[in-house]
Formats: sequence, C-alpha cells, structure tokens
Amino acid sequence: MNIFTRENDNELLKYLDAQELEKVEKIAKKESYKSGSFILEERDKNRDIFVIKKGSVSICCLDEDKKEQQIATLYTGETFGEINFIIPVQRTAYVKALDDVEIERFTFYDLLQLLKDDVSICAKICASLNDSLAKRVVRTTQEFVQAITNKD
Repeated sequence: MNIFTRENDNELLKYLDAQELEKVEKIAKKESYKSGSFILEERDKNRDIFVIKKGSVSICCLDEDKKEQQIATLYTGETFGEINFIIPVQRTAYVKALDDVEIERFTFYDLLQLLKDDVSICAKICASLNDSLAKRVVRTTQEFVQAITNKD
C-alpha cells in the first residue's frame, strides 16, 4: 500500500486521507487579508506554516534602495513558511496579499504536537515538505541559470 498518493490540491496536506485531513484542519487558524496587506514581515521569527486557501500572494524583498522586488507569486493551494518550520531562522522575505486572500495558518507548536502524536500524518506532511522544498530548489536553479544566461 502506497501512503503517498495525492488526495487533494493542498500542497502541504496533499497526501492526507479524509480522516487525517479532518484532524489537521482542527488545528488550522483561518485568517483573511485584504489586497496589499502584509501577511508576513521580513525578519519575523515565528515558525508557522501557511496554506493559501483562496487568492494569491507575492513573495518580495526590499532592495538597498528600499524598493520592493518580487521574488515569486504563489496561488491557491500553495504553501509558504516551510523553511522556518524546519530550521529556526528569521524570515528572509515579505509575503503580501495580491488580492483578497484566505489563509490557513498552522502554528509551529500545534503542528509539531500533531506530528509527534500521529506517525502517519507526520510521514505524509514531511513527504509534502520534501516535495515542496525540492521543487523550490529546482525552480530557483532554473531561474538563476536563465538570469545568468540572459545576462551575456
């Protein structure tokens, strides 16, 4: 039996079956943000993971002239905050709502406790995190190669 079968469009919870999903949804904090508002600030130290339930967000940073530079756009079903969940570092970018956004926030301690309590959920969420971070490395590498190739 393969426990890593995609069950839904939620990037973080994609391998969870209906019962597991119900368990995880109980710890989710629902949040709404208006277009243009900040969801996360650079240097924020929380270790929460966020899932976009509706809308899109911009991952951005400020350059040395304090001008906003967009790094990526994320859409419904995508996740952000995974790196901080795994390693405790300050946030390296801002997350800004591009339109009205609905988010599910999984606080570090609530999610960690759930992962400790349920090995199946833990395995499936860790597999999802692995997938997500690997895809991000591939995408970043491709963008870097394209940027230096187009520079010449």
